[in-house]
Amino acid sequence: MKKKLLVFTGSPRKDGNSTILALEAARAAREAGASVEVINLARLKINPCRACDRCRDRGPGECVQKDDMKKLYPRLKEAGAIILAHPVYWFTINAQTKLFIDRWYAFGGDEYASFKNKKVGLILTYADRDVFSSGGVNALRAYQDIFGYLGVEIKGMVYASAAGPGQVRKQAGLLKEAYNLGKDLVS
Repeated sequence: MKKKLLVFTGSPRKDGNSTILALEAARAAREAGASVEVINLARLKINPCRACDRCRDRGPGECVQKDDMKKLYPRLKEAGAIILAHPVYWFTINAQTKLFIDRWYAFGGDEYASFKNKKVGLILTYADRDVFSSGGVNALRAYQDIFGYLGVEIKGMVYASAAGPGQVRKQAGLLKEAYNLGKDLVS
């Protein structure tokens, strides 16, 4: 059976640096024989969580809101691996990605069992000189807490400074890291 990888990009730029790296990871996963779907969160309508708790009565991934999360919940359940790729905005996870993650609350009715045994990879880009001054470290720390709570191990992280659009294309080592992340997640 083919391993399923979902790659979620959170950059509002069509050719954003984090998206370029995510596509490189997706290419590697496809070459390794996996089924891969790339989803741009910035192009979807995802509402904030209402904290109504009705999902706890409805079942895992069964939110009452009628937005684009409806089609993402079943995909999240089926995936064996997930990549979250986005730029760092204001020293942490960008809004497009954070809205998406907040809506994972709807999986809590099964004690987040839908996430057990999944592999996760992270790809972050930022405009500052390093992961600390950019605030990327805050995003990475948040992910450690999120996936620790879900009981999911983060299998790999790729993060780098890349201020200008497309700048990562000039960083062969970084592209190789992203490629290896995609391959590792589906092996």
